[in-house]
Amino acid sequence: MNIEQLKYVMAIVKHQHLTNASYEVSISQSSLSKYLIKLEKELGGVQLFDRTTRTVKLTAAGQEFAKYAGRILNEYDYMLNEMRAYTAGEKGVLSIGTIPVYSSRGLISLFSSFQKKYPEIQLEITEKMSSGLIELLKKAELDMAFIALPGNFDKLETLSAYPMIEDEVVLITQKLHPFANRESISLSEVKNEPFILMNQASTLFQICMEACKRAGFTPDITHESSQIDIIVGLVAEGLGVSLLTSKEADYFSKANISLIRLEKPINHTTALVISNRITKSNAMKAFIKHAQEWEGRTPGAEVLKSNKNI
Repeated sequence: MNIEQLKYVMAIVKHQHLTNASYEVSISQSSLSKYLIKLEKELGGVQLFDRTTRTVKLTAAGQEFAKYAGRILNEYDYMLNEMRAYTAGEKGVLSIGTIPVYSSRGLISLFSSFQKKYPEIQLEITEKMSSGLIELLKKAELDMAFIALPGNFDKLETLSAYPMIEDEVVLITQKLHPFANRESISLSEVKNEPFILMNQASTLFQICMEACKRAGFTPDITHESSQIDIIVGLVAEGLGVSLLTSKEADYFSKANISLIRLEKPINHTTALVISNRITKSNAMKAFIKHAQEWEGRTPGAEVLKSNKNI
């Protein structure tokens, strides 16, 4: 017994006529009769229909059979529709990593708009620093991740990046600080200030340390934190200065802080990164496409690929 035979039976039930039923299922009347006889033999010789020269009517056994056949065909159609949703990228589970500051980067709106467009795709979000997310990507424990691109990204094997947000690093001070009213400043001018920075596991920490080194000094780091609000709070209390991305600083602009641009800009890129070793599911393709069309994305950014094993 197969799905086609069930469809044949239900067509006969619908039309109560072999010829009309044969038209619906696109086979000859004689073939339909043979399939029906074969099915009845398979069922142990039970008769499903009373046949006359004009009509075909269900027997009591046929009525019982038709009840179950209809249920099976409905479930079969439902199953096909569910599978089509997966192949069309409209259903599934995506494991996405993100750096903890995704709210200040505006990524919440990206996640929410994707969920509204694809309500049957479940997003599983993991928060870690960029270095930790890269390791999870290498182990194929994440489908993709939003990270702050490190300076050595081109040396990372098997990864591709879709740049999403281009930003710059700014200096933040307490509003009463002598530098607070400056529009721009050289990084070397703040070499004697106490610094409050993101912790050493963050890409931003590495970017800032490299920038300070280029400016000719090693910063006096008095506090480190993985939480932007703690860093901003300490700066607002006058305990030091910090280097943050402008989007993060703007997010806390109502605090008692001033934002000062650096005369030599320090670029910062947030990117959607995937492994080249995995086959992209349709759900992944749907998310990447949605992310590239997202209104919060910096326009014109090109896909970056590592230079090995692509």
